[in-house]
Amino acid sequence: MIGRSLFAACAIFALAAFIAASPQPSPSAHPSATPGVVPTRGMSAPTPSLPDTSPFGEIGKLERDRKTTPYELAPFLKSSDPAVVARAAVAIGRLRNPTGVQLLTPLLGGDQPVEVRAAAAFALGLIGSADALPALRTAATHGAPLVAGDAADSLGRIGGSAAVETLSSLVSNRDVFVRGKAAIGLGESGFASKPQISQPLRATTAKLLDNAFSVERDPEVRWRMAWAIYRSFYDTNTGLLRTMLNDQQELVRMYAVKAIGRLKDKTFLTSVRLLTSDPSWRVRVEVSNVLSAMGDHTPVDVRPPAVPADDQVEPKPVPSSDPQGDHPQVAIVTNRGVIVVELFPDVAPYHVDAFLRLVDAGFYNNSQLDRVIPNFVVQGGNPDAGKTTGSGGPGFNVPDEVNWVEQLSGMISLGLDYKDASPIYDSGGSQYYITESPQLHLDEYFTTFGRVVKGLAVVYAVMKHDPSDIKTPPDLVTRMYRCEPVTPQTADVEQKLRTTEVGYNPR
Repeated sequence: MIGRSLFAACAIFALAAFIAASPQPSPSAHPSATPGVVPTRGMSAPTPSLPDTSPFGEIGKLERDRKTTPYELAPFLKSSDPAVVARAAVAIGRLRNPTGVQLLTPLLGGDQPVEVRAAAAFALGLIGSADALPALRTAATHGAPLVAGDAADSLGRIGGSAAVETLSSLVSNRDVFVRGKAAIGLGESGFASKPQISQPLRATTAKLLDNAFSVERDPEVRWRMAWAIYRSFYDTNTGLLRTMLNDQQELVRMYAVKAIGRLKDKTFLTSVRLLTSDPSWRVRVEVSNVLSAMGDHTPVDVRPPAVPADDQVEPKPVPSSDPQGDHPQVAIVTNRGVIVVELFPDVAPYHVDAFLRLVDAGFYNNSQLDRVIPNFVVQGGNPDAGKTTGSGGPGFNVPDEVNWVEQLSGMISLGLDYKDASPIYDSGGSQYYITESPQLHLDEYFTTFGRVVKGLAVVYAVMKHDPSDIKTPPDLVTRMYRCEPVTPQTADVEQKLRTTEVGYNPR
């Protein structure tokens, strides 16, 4: 637990979200000051394979049909149940129809429950229309922390000078959740693919971010600020990058190295070489990448950490007919060891349902882990792996359920097809990936639906296969199955699982 650390406001959604995801007549959705009892933030749809005629089931059906117009969901916004209103708001956002903005902006008003305002703020970011900027800027600067944080996140998705100005003022906010989300927003809004900002504004923003990082003490906020510097402001303060290389936090050092890689400045080579023996495998991988890109052939040990003996033990299976309540876990047995993931039906019920159906059908058994990029992702689930095509699937697509669970280490998400270097919405099928380090830039497009709870060292151990090497077989998933939980099912554990990076250690 990180106290009032980043996502202390956001993280408290977990318990009520779990309650809401259960097949119950009415989810608990009212905000409370009691620790561990929290708003659902619009994620209350039941697992779709279970019969449901409640408003949540109706909203889910409309959401999955991308021909639905926002106004078809408007009646749910008049419900007396805040959970229904919040769920409908998120559904409107996922339709990505600009006409939804005029339905969502009134929900940011102070007379609405906090979970409704937060859901509306998040949903406006999914739509991504600049028409929402005035309302989001107000929510980010005057809203409750949960609302302000989600509004900051959405400002980052939309981008532009107005968004950057607001986000710059929030990196020194008194609330850690808001500061962290503001940093992420700056990292996104300052990126090249977003609307361009003037050089003076960019310089001012970079200075504010650098100053905020220098005085920040919360470890969750610090690494997110480091990510923002690497993502969009790596070229503004080289002195700070040198300081970050010696930081006590692994992720801060890692992002400093990655930022230097983007700079391509050989005056940093000596400083980078000093990290060739860094205790962190992830840092060493990035050191190797940067040195190699700059033509420096200093040897770096990039062997992943050893797989503990306990990660070779297969957990006990459970019958596929057992819905496993709110916390289903799946064992992914590979030739390197066993990975156990817990799935999140509270935030992505249709992804969880589709994934479990494929697991139960044996779809993933004896499948290749065909895409491996150290310190980025391990990807599998392609039935055509090893053949001429790399875009195989199960014959159906799963509608996106983009949510506010960040792509931290060990997260499992569905891959998407691409066109012109951009992801295609609603194109996920069977191909999944597991992150080896935080990949916050993927939050905008990809649906996270679970996290590794045991065996992350196995994920690191999976090796990229050389197709020309006919003697060495590729790493395989020999089988997948539903298993008994290998971790405590307490609210505190579940909260951390969805929200924190620092201290995450799925052994």
